[in-house]
Amino acid sequence: MRPDHQEFADGMKLAAIAVVSAIMTATVVIGAGRALLPKPDPLAVSQARLIHTVSR
Repeated sequence: MRPDHQEFADGMKLAAIAVVSAIMTATVVIGAGRALLPKPDPLAVSQARLIHTVSR
């Protein structure tokens, strides 16, 4: 290892790039999913909650 710990700094840079890339990818995928998938019917959502509540 070099005395100035350049390898450690390079590793931290790569880790930061990986985190930023993961966040950006998740944002794009979630945004595309919300844009492409149909919105749930409010009546169906309330019925599903009622069924869940009654089944307890």
